[in-house]
Amino acid sequence: MDKTNNLIALFHESTDTAEAIDELHTLGIDDEKMVVITGVPYPHGALGRQVEWLTLPYIVAVGALAGFLFGLFLAVITPHLYRLDIGGHPPVGFPPAAIIIFVFTMMATIVSTFLGVLWEMNFPRFGPAPYHKLVTAGHLAVLLEYPATLDSQVRQVLESHKAHHIGEPERMAL
Repeated sequence: MDKTNNLIALFHESTDTAEAIDELHTLGIDDEKMVVITGVPYPHGALGRQVEWLTLPYIVAVGALAGFLFGLFLAVITPHLYRLDIGGHPPVGFPPAAIIIFVFTMMATIVSTFLGVLWEMNFPRFGPAPYHKLVTAGHLAVLLEYPATLDSQVRQVLESHKAHHIGEPERMAL
């Protein structure tokens, strides 16, 4: 099995970071093997990365559907399970059933959105994670995992794009 190296490199400018990432792609390093750590958010594609498809909309849709079905069960099915026929009224009235279904749908949507955001952030993360203190000062960090055979080429690419503090990533508690 091929040995892999882990490396962190810091950049001052986002344009240098994007150019370095593009050149690392030409060396055959996939996006899954690169992580960009920034102190400020950047829009999708700003650093030469592909758009990341999130699972959050699917998590929210499943949560909303579950809330709708649970509200439907409470508002419509339960009155038929425990029938109380009083004065010729139907067991289920539309206005109260609509309110119950709406409330449970919205409640499940909100809860699933919150849990989905935590899922997307990989929260909670236990143990130390690779990081550098200069990221909080405005620098951009690129974490790489690549085959050991490409070590000299990767370092040359990073140095040619004004990377500094190139080395083994330090793990610290976040």
